[in-house]
Amino acid sequence: MSDRLIYSLQWSREAIAAGEWWRLLTGHFVHLDLAHACLNIAALLLLWRLFGRVFALRHLLAIVLFGIAAIDAGFWWLSEIDWYVGLSGLLHAWAAAAVVRLIIDHDRQYAIAWIVAIFGLGKIVQENPWGALPLSTNTAAVVTDAHLFGVLAGMVMGLILPAVRN
Repeated sequence: MSDRLIYSLQWSREAIAAGEWWRLLTGHFVHLDLAHACLNIAALLLLWRLFGRVFALRHLLAIVLFGIAAIDAGFWWLSEIDWYVGLSGLLHAWAAAAVVRLIIDHDRQYAIAWIVAIFGLGKIVQENPWGALPLSTNTAAVVTDAHLFGVLAGMVMGLILPAVRN
C-alpha cells in the first residue's frame, strides 16, 4: 500500500475535523507497512485460535463496531494523538471481551482466560508509563492509547454479550 493511500485513510485529527469522517473507520484497517500488517495478522490468528468460538459472528461485529467507536472517542476526547493506523486497538477489544465473558461464565477455557487477563493487565499497566512492548511500532503513545481504549471497550462488551453455547 502506498504512503499516499495510507495517509488518505489513516485516523487523522486534523482531517477528521475538516470533515473526512471515513477516517474514523479506515484508520483501524490500514497499516504503516508490511511488518506492521504482519504483526497484526499474527495477533488476529492467535486470537482466532484462542477465542474464535467465544462469540457469535454478529457479536464479534458488535465488538468491532463498539471498539471503533470507543477508540475513536478516546482518541478525540481523552488523547492528544494526531494520527493512528492499525488493528491493534480492535484486537485488544476482542481479547478483553472474550476474557471477561469466559471468566464470568467460568467456561472450560477459564484457565486460559485468566492467563490472558493477567498478561493483558500487566501489559496495559506497563505500557502507560513506559510505552509499548517490544515489536510494537515506534509511535508508543498512539499504540498504548489504542490498546487501553480497546481493552476498556472490550471489557464492556464482554459484560453485555453472551457467549456461544456449545
